[in-house]
Amino acid sequence: MMTRITGRAGRLAVAVAGAALALGVSVGSGPAWAYIEAWQGDDNAKGFEGDRRLRVCDMEADTNAVEGEYFRVYDNDSSHLWDKNGAGPDNCVKTGAGAILNKIRVCEQQFAKPDACGSWAYRI
Repeated sequence: MMTRITGRAGRLAVAVAGAALALGVSVGSGPAWAYIEAWQGDDNAKGFEGDRRLRVCDMEADTNAVEGEYFRVYDNDSSHLWDKNGAGPDNCVKTGAGAILNKIRVCEQQFAKPDACGSWAYRI
């Protein structure tokens, strides 16, 4: 009688552990393709090549320049990447490769008023 209960409990424990493992494998980690990305209106900045490079895209034909402000891992100084021509759809500029991006945001230069900046986006 004791072996029958232990056997049933053992099978149940194995089934529960297997289900937990399967759930953890499928949901437990973030997807490898989830790069850091920030928006301000239709303008955006996005990491690529393992978040070692930044692409800033002015997606609005409004003559306003767009800036990507970013920090890299182990660097307390902000860097800036400008698309200064405000040309519109699919107009992008890119950084060279460097340390992994830690946080980024997009700002749009406004005439005679403060720049419009989106929220900071952080690497997950």
